[in-house]
Amino acid sequence: MSKHTNFRCHGMGGHDAEELKNFWEKVIQEQTKQQEAEESRLSKSALNKLRQEWTLRLEGRVRQVQAHMKTREEQTTPLSIEALPSPDKTVA
Repeated sequence: MSKHTNFRCHGMGGHDAEELKNFWEKVIQEQTKQQEAEESRLSKSALNKLRQEWTLRLEGRVRQVQAHMKTREEQTTPLSIEALPSPDKTVA
């Protein structure tokens, strides 16, 4: 590179660096504002509350079905041979 090119870049470098810094600071501020606005919107959303309610309902339903199945299994357990009445040997 020639001395003229280096001088020109050097002269613009300080000014450009400040402009770039300001530009990126503005971009970061805008993105931060957008992120905060989105977080605020999500916190006000009823979707999370609905999901929690449905999760609780489903968990309750699962427990209810499991309890019913357990009760049903207890009622249908096979009896042992000793629990069966003995056949009447007097009938021919």
